[in-house]
Amino acid sequence: MKKVLYIAASALVLLFTACTDKRDIDIETYGGKGLEFVHFENADDSWVIASDDESFDYDITVACTYKHEQDVTYTVSVGENTTGVEGKDFSIPVKSVTIKAGQYLGTVPVKVLYDTVGEGFILELVLVVDDALIDPIYGAASTITVATDKITIDWDWLVGNWNAQDTEGDPYVMAVSKKDENTAIFTNLWGMGSSIEGTVDFDAKTVAFKGPFNLGEAYNGDLMVAHFDEATEKYDDGIFYATLSPLGITITGMGYYLVGGDYDGYDFGTDTTKMTR
Repeated sequence: MKKVLYIAASALVLLFTACTDKRDIDIETYGGKGLEFVHFENADDSWVIASDDESFDYDITVACTYKHEQDVTYTVSVGENTTGVEGKDFSIPVKSVTIKAGQYLGTVPVKVLYDTVGEGFILELVLVVDDALIDPIYGAASTITVATDKITIDWDWLVGNWNAQDTEGDPYVMAVSKKDENTAIFTNLWGMGSSIEGTVDFDAKTVAFKGPFNLGEAYNGDLMVAHFDEATEKYDDGIFYATLSPLGITITGMGYYLVGGDYDGYDFGTDTTKMTR
């Protein structure tokens, strides 16, 4: 079973995300110059582009950890993992970012060329800087998944294998198959191998699941998934949904609990499963 039963412990993780004055940098911990790093604000991002958007222009934020007394400019390149075609799917008017004197942030402009772009693409941007300026936590790249409303969400789009990722745990593969014109079968939720059936509404771009479902044996009991009512904090036979979008599938509103076995009644809590290709 992919998930682990946590009984007694939780961890507090402190994520260093804010830019800081040079005196706040721990030289021994961060190495390099000890005082200065530069990185994209987001190592991963995703955009959904629609025909009625007011603008197709985006600003990608770059952050540094040191305020310079003069403007500083860093070169930006298109990475080898990019699947889009420059000039057809996107354009970058200036392949550099300038951070003004006394500031921590600058932006790289990116324009999605909606008229000629297809269903979507991946754009990887890379900072071309000295290795000593690269924070090992953030790296030098930002990968942006771009999806457009030119994707037709139908049975051909829905059926097949998907890469699944829950809130916690390792990624795994889920399969979606067609039972009939109104019903889809999702197999291997939570990596348990079993299937759940839902009612498909392509107009609303949803799949509705009415549980509870038995996903299989765990800890000598049965692992169940069902709708979780946030107001009453109870599981019931209500509906939880998969939302279909150009970026993939997101299943929300469900929770997991055990019936019988060594931990009868144990509540794993709610979870979100994201499925991408």
